[in-house]
Amino acid sequence: MKNAKTLKLKHEKRNDTLQYILETAIQAVYKLEPDELDSERLGEGKYLLFWEASEGGAGVLSQLLQQTDAFQKIANSALDICHFQTPKDSCVQACYECLLSYRNQFDHPLINRHLIKPLLDDLQASTVEISGVFRDEQYQKLFAQTDPNSDFEREVLQEIYQRGYKLPDTAQELITEANCKPDFVYKEDAIAIFCDGSVHDSPEQKKQDQIERDNLRYNAGYQILTLRYDKNWREQLKVLALQSERSRSVAIACVAT
Repeated sequence: MKNAKTLKLKHEKRNDTLQYILETAIQAVYKLEPDELDSERLGEGKYLLFWEASEGGAGVLSQLLQQTDAFQKIANSALDICHFQTPKDSCVQACYECLLSYRNQFDHPLINRHLIKPLLDDLQASTVEISGVFRDEQYQKLFAQTDPNSDFEREVLQEIYQRGYKLPDTAQELITEANCKPDFVYKEDAIAIFCDGSVHDSPEQKKQDQIERDNLRYNAGYQILTLRYDKNWREQLKVLALQSERSRSVAIACVAT
């Protein structure tokens, strides 16, 4: 699972409470509706998995892993939600204003805000270590690599970016084994995107396109996504949502010590 974050916990009951407060705090910080983010416990409760539940998603979990102070903001929100910043005497372990809900009613005996207070304090002082290129920098890099004569390519890239989908790895890069240069490529997922403007309307160009893309499909094993300027290409982009969802899923391992 990509984008994994491991946390060490000393008490199994913390996993239940941590799941609900992180989900609630992420929703608060990134202004998500309750049905836009979901989570579950895996591996006998030792792991927490978070994912964006709505189709396409808002790209929030990608942002979370691309911002060095993301967990600081989430921890600060969690401490506020759990009444540690503004004490509420009537809330002993948890209440319906902080952690309890109809959805988690079966876990109510396990939920205790005090168990996770030390962990939230640690998260307030944490930073996310980021390697590679930031999303905005990657977008600008790809934008500069597009064909200068193709406004359609840049329109497609902008749409991918604004939807929060995972960005392509490269633009206009020659794939030597197929002697083909897609407009955008997802290398790990072996997806090649072609943005066909009006210059691809002629029968001769269509024939050449078919030859090159067949080579890419059968000789290099790529999945081909052809977007035409005169078709509903924005609808076609939804196939990238599932691929992006795998990248936005965040697994948090809660290892009992």
